Amino acid sequence: MADNRINSIRHLSNNEANRITRESICTAFLELLQAKEFKEISISELVRRAGVSRQSFYRNYKTKEDVIFEIENTITINLTDKMKEPEYINNPRKWFLDYFSIIRKNNSVVSLMQKADLFVDFLAKIPFYVESQVNSSGTEFHYNIVGSMGAVHAIAMDWFINGMKETDTEMADICMNYVILTKKSLKHDQ
Repeated sequence: MADNRINSIRHLSNNEANRITRESICTAFLELLQAKEFKEISISELVRRAGVSRQSFYRNYKTKEDVIFEIENTITINLTDKMKEPEYINNPRKWFLDYFSIIRKNNSVVSLMQKADLFVDFLAKIPFYVESQVNSSGTEFHYNIVGSMGAVHAIAMDWFINGMKETDTEMADICMNYVILTKKSLKHDQ
């Protein structure tokens, strides 16, 4: 019995240590991206900046691209997890509002991702997360989600690149109008 508790505590300690290591590496990576191009950052430089060993890096990641994917996934999951909440299911405008708010709040991360040519990759992943959160399936549904989210992300990307001049509320309204027009167009075509 005591051995099980000790192993459990060690497991939790290892998980916590790995979490802290991963956070340190992600933070260091974002700091380095402010100063240099993605391809110029070495793993040696990254671990030195993060204050961790190479062994710790490779215990958590295979490549530096994996670090970016983790940063992207954190933002993506933050966006898509909200879709499960009842307030978003019945109020897509609120989701759009939070979507633009999250981009604005993560401005520096999104900017670094764009600088490293990773913003488009990040946006391309969102429809698949969205689809996994909604209780529907089928080919037509899949392409409707991909098309709709692709349009919304094109709007978001343009908004971001042009300095996020419009408020989050204005952007949510623009996206809602797009969704309404798309629904009307689909009904008209039937």
